[in-house]
Amino acid sequence: MNTLTERIRAARKEAGLSQADVAKALRISASAVNQWEQGFTKNVKLEHFFTLAALLGQDPRWLATGKVPPRARESVGKSPKPDHVAVTSEEKALLHYIRRMSGKRRRSLLQFLRALED
Repeated sequence: MNTLTERIRAARKEAGLSQADVAKALRISASAVNQWEQGFTKNVKLEHFFTLAALLGQDPRWLATGKVPPRARESVGKSPKPDHVAVTSEEKALLHYIRRMSGKRRRSLLQFLRALED
């Protein structure tokens, strides 16, 4: 993936999000996300760029340049820390739907989950 547009599109698809999902999470128009992915917009505002990277679960440096930071290269191939737990596909799906909820629904869901724990 040589271009920012290719990396954004690939990372969005890998995250299982639509352009509309990204737009809603970033509180921008879906056409803005489409313009990023089509290469019509050369500059993504920094406030959106870092939020986008976090939403897609990507290192902003990789998203911007396509290069893996040196520290990340060093950790490739090493086993995860003992307290690290891989995110399951079910957890990813839950996160996807939670991110699509309004703030009010998220708070209600959190309250419900806390009540289950008691």
